[in-house]
Amino acid sequence: MRMKAIRRIKSIVRYGCIMLVACHLSAPAIIMAQTVTTRHEVKSGETLYSLSRKYGVTIADLQKANPGLTENILAGQILNIPNPPAATIPTTVQGQVNRQDSHFINPEGVQATAESATRHAMLAEGEPQCKTMHEVKKKETLYGISGLYGITIDELIAANPQLKQEKLKKGTTICIPYTQAELAEMRAVLEDEEEIIVKEPVPVNVAVIMPFGLRQEKKTKETITMIDFYEGIMLAVSELKRDGLICNVMAYDEEQIDSILALPQLKKTNIIIGAKEQNNITKLINYTEQNNISLVVPLSSATSLVNNTRTVYQVNQKMTDETYNRAFDSFTAMHPYANYIFVNIEEQADKIDYVVHMKNYLNSENVSYYSTNFQELADQLPELLAEGKENIIIPSSSTKTAFDRLTKKLTDLELDAYDIDLLGYPDWQTFADKEEETFRRYNCMFFTSFYNNPNSDETYSFNRKFRATFGRDQFNTYPHYGMLGYDIANFFLMHMYIEGEDFAANIENLESNSLQNPLHFSHKNTWSGFVNNAMMFVRYNDDGTISSKQL
Repeated sequence: MRMKAIRRIKSIVRYGCIMLVACHLSAPAIIMAQTVTTRHEVKSGETLYSLSRKYGVTIADLQKANPGLTENILAGQILNIPNPPAATIPTTVQGQVNRQDSHFINPEGVQATAESATRHAMLAEGEPQCKTMHEVKKKETLYGISGLYGITIDELIAANPQLKQEKLKKGTTICIPYTQAELAEMRAVLEDEEEIIVKEPVPVNVAVIMPFGLRQEKKTKETITMIDFYEGIMLAVSELKRDGLICNVMAYDEEQIDSILALPQLKKTNIIIGAKEQNNITKLINYTEQNNISLVVPLSSATSLVNNTRTVYQVNQKMTDETYNRAFDSFTAMHPYANYIFVNIEEQADKIDYVVHMKNYLNSENVSYYSTNFQELADQLPELLAEGKENIIIPSSSTKTAFDRLTKKLTDLELDAYDIDLLGYPDWQTFADKEEETFRRYNCMFFTSFYNNPNSDETYSFNRKFRATFGRDQFNTYPHYGMLGYDIANFFLMHMYIEGEDFAANIENLESNSLQNPLHFSHKNTWSGFVNNAMMFVRYNDDGTISSKQL
C-alpha cells in the first residue's frame, strides 16, 4: 500500500498542475521494557543498517546477537534481534498515545523519566498490576508461590481470578502482583511529582516549491533533478513515520509562484522548501516573513539570503574566510607534522582563492611550506620531499586534466620511498569513481559541504529503495538531488516535530545524521536567519576504505 501511494505521487509530480499530497503517519509504539528477543526473517533489500533503525538497536548489537554475522545478509536469513535500550522520551511530544506509546511532559517541558512513566502506566487502570509472571512448576501450591514472592494468597487470587475455579497446573503462567506496600510507595512518589501532561499530535505542514516543469513535454536535466529532490523528501517522510511523524506535504511548480502565494492553504504551512530562481526566493522570503513561516532555501548560495530575515534557513553556503580557516585549522590539527608543497598547475581554472587562503593560514600559524610550478616539478620535487614525514601536495587546479597530469608525473618520478598524499577539491567527487585506484594510491583528500560514500550500506539501501519505489535511479549529478531532499526532510521535519516551538531557539544544538549533506545551522548575525556551516573532510585511504569526518 505504501509503495502504491508513493508511485501515485510520482504520477502527480509528472503530470499534475498543482500537487497536494497528504501524509498522515501514525506514531510507533515505544515499549518501556522488553523481555523477549525477536527473530526476523530478512527480506529482499534489507541491510544491517535498515534493520538496526527498524528495531532501535546498533549494528554491533545485531552482530553480537548473531555470531559470525557479516554485512552481506541474504533474503530468507533468520536473525536474532536483541532487546533495544530503554526508550527515550522526547522533550516535546507530538505523537499518538496509548498504553505502550506514552510520551510524558511536565508543565516546564522537563523530560519525565521512563521510571516515572512506567509508574503512571501501572496505576492507570486500577490495581493490582503484574510485577512479574510465574510459570507453575510441578507440585507447587498457592501457599508456596505466595510465600516465594512475599504476598498473601488473597492478593495472588485477586490478580488471577481464574484460580478461584481452577487448580494450579504445571506449565501455566500466573500474574504476580505488586504488594499493597509496594503500591502505596508508588502512590506516595507520584504525589510528590509534578502534574504530567500528555500532548496531542500536531502535524507538520510542508510545502515544496521547485521547478518541476509540469508543462514540459520532454523533461530537462533540471526538471528531472528537481523531481529527484521531491521524491527524496517523500522517501524520508515515509521512513519518519517510525518516529511518529504526522505531516501534510504540498508540492507546487515554481513556474506558478504568484498563483501559489495567493493560495489560502499556503498560510497554514509550518515550513516551505524552495525555490530555485533568485527572484522567486525573494518572493518566498517576503511571504514567509509576513506569515511567520520557516523557509528552507536548498540550492542558492547567495550571501545576502538570510540578511535581516530570521525565518530563513540557507542550506548551500559559500566558502568564507571563517569557513576556510575552520577547515585548515582542522586539517593541520589532523596532520601536525606534515610537509606542505603547493604545485602551480598554471591553468585558467586554478583555484587561486583556495590556495591563497591556505597559504595565509599556514603563515599565520608559522607553518612552513614550499611552492613550485608543474613545469619544474621533475627537478624540484625530489628536493622538496621529506623522508619519514607525510608530504601533502596541493595542486592549484581542481580539474580532472590537472589531476591526471599531476598523478602521471608523480608516478613517472617513481617516488615510492616517500609518503605522498594529495589535498584537493570537492570537484574531485565527479571523477573519483573512475580514478579510485589513483585516489587510494595517493590518499586523496578534500573538504566539501556534501559527500556520499558510494560503498556504504546506507547508500546501497537508499539507492535500492529509490529504484524500487520510483522505477529508476537518481540522475547522476553532484550532489545527488534525491539524497539532498532526503537529508533536508529528515533534519527539518523530525527536529520541528520533536522541538515544536523551540525549534529555532535550539537549531544551533541540533545535529544531522545525513546520507550526503551534513546540516548544522547557526546565525549569520543576531538579526539574520540561519546558514548551514557544516563541512566534511573526506579521505580515500590506501587500505581501500573511505573516511569522512564532519567538521
